[in-house]
Amino acid sequence: MSKKKFIAWMTGAITSLIVAIAFPLLMSAPVTAQTPPPTPQVTTTVTSPSATASLRVYAAVSLLEALTDVENAYNNSTSTPKINFTNSLDSSGILLQNINYAPNETAGIPDVFISAATSQMTSLQTAEKLAAGWPQNIARNRLVLIKPNTPTAPAPTGNAISSFSTLVNSPPTRAGIRGIAIGSPSTVPAGEYARQVLTSTASGCGGGTYNTLLNNPLPNKLIFATNVRNVLSAVETKTLGGNVIDAGIVYATDKQVSTLVTQVGLAAPSTCLTTPIVYPEAVLNRTTNVTAANSFANFVATNTAARNALTNRGFLAP
Repeated sequence: MSKKKFIAWMTGAITSLIVAIAFPLLMSAPVTAQTPPPTPQVTTTVTSPSATASLRVYAAVSLLEALTDVENAYNNSTSTPKINFTNSLDSSGILLQNINYAPNETAGIPDVFISAATSQMTSLQTAEKLAAGWPQNIARNRLVLIKPNTPTAPAPTGNAISSFSTLVNSPPTRAGIRGIAIGSPSTVPAGEYARQVLTSTASGCGGGTYNTLLNNPLPNKLIFATNVRNVLSAVETKTLGGNVIDAGIVYATDKQVSTLVTQVGLAAPSTCLTTPIVYPEAVLNRTTNVTAANSFANFVATNTAARNALTNRGFLAP
């Protein structure tokens, strides 16, 4: 055997030996499982006795009542097919985590997604997870400052909490404000909108107080909730995570469903916000019910009955 052939033979033998040793190790190496996201907080169903299709809808929790109204309007319309709906509602950020969870994608869940901001929808669009022709904006909303009808004693002293810029303790004009509840800005669109309002120094906005409120020691500190309805609940019950809550920032539509809170401020969209409060809707390309998903989504986006169901709950036209 020549020297060159011997070297080639040895190289091949060594390579084969390395592969033989490494292959079982590679095959037995543990695969890191995707961490399951938080389960959406609210689940509702809307059914029809003449349904011939079923859909899973993920929607921002601020749409809780309106979504039921819209789905009933769809099944009562001339649109077909009639549908049994299973709805999962939470913050748009938590819903996005669930959409991106591999087992849900394999199972074709959800068929339709309605978020409370463009960022989550843009993420899915960039990842090419939306069906052709989507998203479309179906509604707008407004951001309001609310406080309990009766504060926890002793009540904050000085000038009343009356605007977004009046949330910082500043004796002698104000003292005793404890917690201000907002959604976590990283996953809750209402919380990100609240951050924008409190950061703004424009007239009628938050006076640039966001960082002060964020970094203050308790009392007089921002307390984060996992979705906007938990903010509403925190103001109604005057507590969140063991902290006394004196005010919170929610959508106008959330305030509309509560008799336990008082609205004391309304953020001007054109001056206080850097992004508009819009609700985009999309059919996902994973759906196995393409006809039903598009029929329903088009109804929500274009039908007068759907628009009326949304406006009756306080939402604005897109």
